[in-house]
Amino acid sequence: MTIQIGRLKLFIISVILLFLVFFTPNLRMLMIGKKAEGTVFKLSAFTAGEHNSRVNFIAEDKKEYRFEVNSNAVGLSKVIYDPKNPEDAYLFNFMNFVLEKIIYSLLAAIPATIFVFFFLKKNQYLFIDLKRFKISKGLKKWTEADEDKFNDLLKEPLTYNLKTFEYAYLLHPDVKYASKLINVTLQSLFIHKQIVITNKLVQVNKTDDKLKPRPFVGLGVNYSKDSNLSEIEKELLSIFENKDDLRLHEIRLKLQQKFGVEYDKFHHTIIQPFFEKSTLFSNNKPTELGKSIHSQIANRITFIENHLDYLLSEHLVELSQLLDTLKDCWLFIPTETFDKIRNVMLLNKDAIHPDLLSKIVSGYSRVSIN
Repeated sequence: MTIQIGRLKLFIISVILLFLVFFTPNLRMLMIGKKAEGTVFKLSAFTAGEHNSRVNFIAEDKKEYRFEVNSNAVGLSKVIYDPKNPEDAYLFNFMNFVLEKIIYSLLAAIPATIFVFFFLKKNQYLFIDLKRFKISKGLKKWTEADEDKFNDLLKEPLTYNLKTFEYAYLLHPDVKYASKLINVTLQSLFIHKQIVITNKLVQVNKTDDKLKPRPFVGLGVNYSKDSNLSEIEKELLSIFENKDDLRLHEIRLKLQQKFGVEYDKFHHTIIQPFFEKSTLFSNNKPTELGKSIHSQIANRITFIENHLDYLLSEHLVELSQLLDTLKDCWLFIPTETFDKIRNVMLLNKDAIHPDLLSKIVSGYSRVSIN
């Protein structure tokens, strides 16, 4: 039997083990320890060494014991000690018995985190062969369970025909994320040729006489006022109503002039009213349908991330079908991952449906107001 452990799981296991290492003496003390009343004395600057306080207490054997700690406590304080070895004792308060160990654990977790993420690259796994007691690392192995899940994801369509801005709002239904929703909506409009990007030669600054190519955004061939678009999409397209092509920073300025620097008016007057009527939300919180569709998309994206190399080498056509089931929400796949997908699909373009390939290639001509 071989166990596969990814970076995140290895990190979590490492942190848990560190906490166990630091807290084992405390847990042992809780099980066997006896409590007593102790007196905490502050040590003077001349007598203090590594610690700033001394604690005296009388154990059950009627003898007095003392130990030194760093503590802000003064006077009477609870002590917990090992009855068989009373010199093994702790101040029994949150600061000295719990928080101190948490701090040590977190400090130890920093190098552990660096090691884990340096040791295992993205999409690599640690393999532990329990039969041969062998440890190795490599790309995640494709299992029967993975095959079954992949087939299930391919067969099950999304239960709701989701638009990109709806998924963006499911992820972040907050005014401070309005710019993210605007970006992904513009990107989706570009993919569907409601808007188009054209490179034009312009003078970038007055001191430079050379003309340089810069992207301009304008209305695309599929734009029509009669298109079945949402209020959010129509509002963003309206900034091109004079049919002037705009630089990306000009789009941002136009939106900020109309809706405020942080687009808060856009959030309150356009986005929120739209979602108040949506079946995905109720009282600005996701409904069961909203939670379900969020889970369906997140599961697909996570599966692609976890099995990227195998899918690209062995199931490229099926991967393209899985992307198609995501509608335009494949835009939420991390850029690094999607660059790999796009490059492999371009090398094997005859196997990919032309419409999907066109969308995927165009999907990374970025339309961003940031």
